[in-house]
Amino acid sequence: MKNYDLRLAAVATILPAADMHVGETAVSPHATKGLHSNLYHNAMRLKRLVLQGYKTFASKTEFIFDEGITAIVGPNGSGKSNIADAIRWVLGEQSYSMLRGKRTTDMIFAGSQKRPRASMAQAILTLDNSDGWLPIDYSEVEIGRRAYRSGENEYILNGQKVRLKDITELLATSGLAERTYTMIGQGLIDQALSLRAEERRALFEEAAGIMHYKNRRAETLRRLEETQRNLQRIHDILAEIRPRLTSLKRQATRARNYEQLREDLHNHLRIWYGYKWEQAKKEMRRVREEAAAAEAAWQASRQQLQIQQDKIAAIRRELNQLQDRLTELQNNRDETREQLEKASREAAVLQERRQSLARQLAEIEAELPALLAQREAAATELAEATAELTAAQAELQMHQQQMAQFNASFEATQAEINRWQAKLQTCEQQHQTAQTKLAQAEGQLSQLQERLQEQNTAVSTTESEKMAELEQLVAQYTAVLESAQSRLDELRRQRETYQERRHELIQELKWLRREARDAENNLNKLQNNLARLEARVDLLNQMRHKETAVSPDTPTLGQFASLITIPAAHQTALEAALNHRLATLAVPDSNTLWQLINGRSDQRTLIAALDTIHPPHIEFPQDTAVLGRATDLITFDTKIAPLAHLLLDPILLVQDEQSAYRLATKLPAGSMAVTPDGLIVHAGGLVERQPANNKDSILAREKAWREAVAELETAKATVSEKSLTVTRQQQYIQEKQNEVDELQNEERRLARLEHEASQRVAQAQRNLDRARQQHDFLARQREAQVQEQKRLQERIRTLQAEIEGQKAEIVRLETAVADARTHLEALPIAEATQQRETLQQQIRTAQTIVAGRQAVVDSRRATLTQIDQQVHRLQERQSTLKKQQENLVLDKAQAEVTGLHHHLEALDEKIRPLRDTITATRKQLTTLEDELTHLQKQTHNHETHFTQARVALSQHKSEMEGLQERIKADLGIVALSYDEDQTGPTPLPMSEVVEQLPAITELPPDIEDTIQNHRAQIQRMGAINPDAPAEYEELESRYEFLTQQVEDLTETEARLRQVIAELDDLTSRAFAETVEKVNAVFGDTFKQLFGGGTARLILTDPDDLTISGVDIIARLPNRREQGLGLLSGGERSLTAAALIFSLLKVSPTPFCVMDEVDAALDEANVNRFRDLLRELSARTQFIVITHNRGTVQAAQTIYGISMGADSASQAISIKPEEYLAMAENEI
Repeated sequence: MKNYDLRLAAVATILPAADMHVGETAVSPHATKGLHSNLYHNAMRLKRLVLQGYKTFASKTEFIFDEGITAIVGPNGSGKSNIADAIRWVLGEQSYSMLRGKRTTDMIFAGSQKRPRASMAQAILTLDNSDGWLPIDYSEVEIGRRAYRSGENEYILNGQKVRLKDITELLATSGLAERTYTMIGQGLIDQALSLRAEERRALFEEAAGIMHYKNRRAETLRRLEETQRNLQRIHDILAEIRPRLTSLKRQATRARNYEQLREDLHNHLRIWYGYKWEQAKKEMRRVREEAAAAEAAWQASRQQLQIQQDKIAAIRRELNQLQDRLTELQNNRDETREQLEKASREAAVLQERRQSLARQLAEIEAELPALLAQREAAATELAEATAELTAAQAELQMHQQQMAQFNASFEATQAEINRWQAKLQTCEQQHQTAQTKLAQAEGQLSQLQERLQEQNTAVSTTESEKMAELEQLVAQYTAVLESAQSRLDELRRQRETYQERRHELIQELKWLRREARDAENNLNKLQNNLARLEARVDLLNQMRHKETAVSPDTPTLGQFASLITIPAAHQTALEAALNHRLATLAVPDSNTLWQLINGRSDQRTLIAALDTIHPPHIEFPQDTAVLGRATDLITFDTKIAPLAHLLLDPILLVQDEQSAYRLATKLPAGSMAVTPDGLIVHAGGLVERQPANNKDSILAREKAWREAVAELETAKATVSEKSLTVTRQQQYIQEKQNEVDELQNEERRLARLEHEASQRVAQAQRNLDRARQQHDFLARQREAQVQEQKRLQERIRTLQAEIEGQKAEIVRLETAVADARTHLEALPIAEATQQRETLQQQIRTAQTIVAGRQAVVDSRRATLTQIDQQVHRLQERQSTLKKQQENLVLDKAQAEVTGLHHHLEALDEKIRPLRDTITATRKQLTTLEDELTHLQKQTHNHETHFTQARVALSQHKSEMEGLQERIKADLGIVALSYDEDQTGPTPLPMSEVVEQLPAITELPPDIEDTIQNHRAQIQRMGAINPDAPAEYEELESRYEFLTQQVEDLTETEARLRQVIAELDDLTSRAFAETVEKVNAVFGDTFKQLFGGGTARLILTDPDDLTISGVDIIARLPNRREQGLGLLSGGERSLTAAALIFSLLKVSPTPFCVMDEVDAALDEANVNRFRDLLRELSARTQFIVITHNRGTVQAAQTIYGISMGADSASQAISIKPEEYLAMAENEI
């Protein structure tokens, strides 16, 4: 056992090293507790369980558990087993089937008719942790769980909400989260025997406490596979990089040659453009002088032209004034003429209107008498027509009275006539109907007799041969159907096999996709963490750069603090001794030193040039209190050795303050002794202590930077590994998906064949059904023909009787018709009819006369109304014309015409002299305009010359600008020189960057050919990758990095394989030892429970302990060895109990809950079961749910459970002696 413990310690040492290499934490110190579970004592127990709203426990119910055995009793359905479910539930069980439910709401009290349902279920479990068996600093640990009807679950640890993962991790270190035999129900008892030997292995692994290491082995194996995939991926990347690296090397060479050609071309172009620029400036001066002369001549011509234009403008203003005066007089004359014409027209119109009114009045006076005469004649005619209408209406009334008298006298005779006519009509209709029915019956009788003759002929024909043929055809179709159905069943079985395989793959794909999603989510979290670390490293880099404030071009090695490595034990001492000198900037030479010093006059700066440092040699006294020189205790690069010796040689580290002060008198000048806590004693006795500022010190910042960089590199490696893992998972998922697709295609092919076979089966079935139908049809047809013969014969007899009856009815109706006609002939029908028609004709004639005379009256009345309207209109028109004639005034209009004639003559006298003056002025203007035309031609010529000069100047400026653009395109930004009278862009304030174009007056020979040759060479080189040198260097660095990664991953793979081998050896040994220990006690436990017999455990594969199962060999007392399946229920329960109790003896749990495991035991076996339970209770606390009185006798505490009227469970604590007394009384 000692060697075994040493082996465990060795593996626990290996695992953290391997895990740290792949980015995981080390093994928890509690992880090995499961391997020594026999260390549990009575202190490891369940103290209390509080339920509220959980299943049937609606009210708050508290259970206090003591050491030893606690029994829970009660009738069936009272809720006893809910206590075991509650303990399992609060420990984190996620399978609701294990909790005898389907969903979260099944855990909450559902209510009853007398009590409402609960909104929440809660269970709180209190564990005694006084000896620290759980890795938490509390003597009592409360674990709680709540469930709400929304489906939400909450987990509570000592009053604080936590995650399920926190509960699981806490319990995992104690073994409670792994062991299935902490909660023992009837199901586990049966399962312990029904499991296969390989599956039963899990019970012994849990007892051995190696499940944690098996999980760690699986995790390590997964990491090994990831490492192998990463290694393969890197090999693939290297294979991809090598060709690219060769190509980039060639491209980089071409890019360098290209740059050399461009530089030579640039130098030649500077000379060539310098010459062209000087020539352009010279030409610009000449063109500008010509433009200035042309502008002066043009300005002089413009002045003369302006004077002449002013004279013409004055004459035109005078002429315009005269013209305006003339226009005004002419307009006045035109207005007067218009007024005269208007007055003349109005006078003529008035004269014409007076004459027209006189004519109209005369016409009206002549027309009015004739209309009055017509009116008198129309009134006379209307009176005559009205009289004639009255006479016609009187005659019509007389004829209507005569017709009424006739109708009254003829009414009785008409009634008699109508009665006999109706009777005659009825008899005739009945006679016709009877004849029709007789004809129909005779026709039907003839048809039925023909059909009966046909049926007799058909029945007499034999069809035996046809029936035999159909029976043979039915037999053939039956054989075909059976063959087709057999083929269909075979195809269906094949398709179902493929379908089952495809469904299995689909389920596997679902699981793989969930795993892939989890991996992607984990990768996203790692990438977010990587981004955070990169930002932190960037911030620290910025702070480091800000501290040094050195240009990237300045050659420096960095601050002294970043170039050394100080052990943690001496960090406080050396930080106090060096103080601000830790910020000393190391540079290679003195030139750099003075360059930096001169640029930092406003801040404190410590700089050291390595080429000029010569540290003095310092000898320290020998003393036992000396820890060593600072130079010997600090690690640094040899490049900064002079600086390190300069700063560190004067520092001596000693053990304590007294020693430092004692050695101060012996120290060389300029040196110091420093204690571990940072007290400084200088040579001579000066003591110095500096305030601690560890968080913001230079060393602290340097340490933070180094840790951040290391953490960033680790995070990058982890992200890379996880990315490769996700990629591999996706590829594997795609492979499985392809397999599913192939199976689905095969299913479709089989489904198609199945469909074709099904069609063949259906066709065979249809043929068989058709043959059977034909056979049955023939049989039914023969039977139907016989029945039809009988029916036709009966129908013929019925029709013959109906025909005889119809003939008798026709004779009777003919007699009735003759009698009705005789009575009608005896009545006076003709005379009455003629008299009625005469009276009706007279009435119609009178009505026509009345209507005609009424139309004449209406016409006469309309004519009279029209004539009255005409007379009224003429009289109104006559009155209106007389008023208009009285209002006409003609004398005033004639006087106005005479005045306008005199005013027009006066205006003509003013216009004639004004016209003569305007004619003379116009002659003078014409002379001045001729002179202006000559001056305009002269000015235009001067302007043309000036414009041509300006165009030439502009063209030359454009040529210079084009030259500038070409210079800029070929040479970049260049400073050009200008003449004093020329303007150009303001020179840029970058004299060191902007190139100056040289002033060249003569070109070297063949320079243009040289330029053309260089350009042709560059053109022939084609496309160049200017980034090729940088890309080549970057890719080469990556290639070297990946090569190093291959070595690291290969080393990691070897270490992981070693860890797996160690874990396999560890778990195999622990499993074998546990099986051996359990087997040692299993036989005794079995014998104790059965009162005899033997039992033992055997390994199914002792050569390979990593996969070997555990089988049970049992022989009951006075029996032979037999299979476990042949045991009775009680025997199986005792055998399983013996195995579970043996496991508890070897590896006891803190507590154990048993739910009616003794249900199948008789009284004798219960006693042995109880005794063994008492024995085990010395190390394990038991909570036993039972109906068995014998089991209860072993309990120190008893809880009784009952169901109340409100369907809620109630609990009561019972003393053991009281319970046993009650049980005796019941018996």
